[in-house]
Amino acid sequence: MALPVGSTLVPVIFVSNVTHLTNFFGDGKLWPVYMSIGNILSRIRQKPTSHAWIPVVLLPVAPKGVHKKAGWSAAKQERESLEITHVLLKFILGPISDAAEDSITARYGDRVVRKCYIRVAAWLGDHMENCTIHAIYNTRCGICECPTAELGNHGHSNRRRDHVIYKQWVQEEDTEQLKAAGVKLLWNALWTLRDISPANLIWPDLLYNMFLGIVEYLMDWIEGFLTVHNRLNAFDDT
Repeated sequence: MALPVGSTLVPVIFVSNVTHLTNFFGDGKLWPVYMSIGNILSRIRQKPTSHAWIPVVLLPVAPKGVHKKAGWSAAKQERESLEITHVLLKFILGPISDAAEDSITARYGDRVVRKCYIRVAAWLGDHMENCTIHAIYNTRCGICECPTAELGNHGHSNRRRDHVIYKQWVQEEDTEQLKAAGVKLLWNALWTLRDISPANLIWPDLLYNMFLGIVEYLMDWIEGFLTVHNRLNAFDDT
């Protein structure tokens, strides 16, 4: 949707990351969600002393060992945990969706009052978090409907995820179509956002996609190449 001439877009950025705390007891994890806006310069936004990221919510982390209790199973736990997560996300995203319907006036740092339109622009997280937030299976892509067996094959062209259709399938409880698309039968909290396709919220994560992905893969390949040619020790010595 095109914004009126002279208005200001306020792109909201969410970041979430499950943090492992301890191995010594039960549920040693936290799942914080932080929020910022894209109008802040990145060199300022990334400085911890700028306090440009606001903690919004701690999403629930499912407890361990529930399958040992009568009437509970791992599948039931996963289902209820996912539902609770999306109820909380809907509560968080609701005010943003309401504000996106109309403009708001805000006074900027230069003391100029501007008419602003709020839109969620990105949700940064690793693949497993994107799967939970977008209510898709862990073995599927969050951006397109690429089958599991074809992941990584760049020669294939797959349809981009259409959450309007998914919403209709969930309302009709069409489990066959949802399963084929890799979508879980759940009312997605991202569907409350206005003028936004949830597939467009996924952006590359530098830590997992670049540093732990490409760099780690490249180093494994280099070590294997040097080992085959008996040059690994010479490489380490230099």
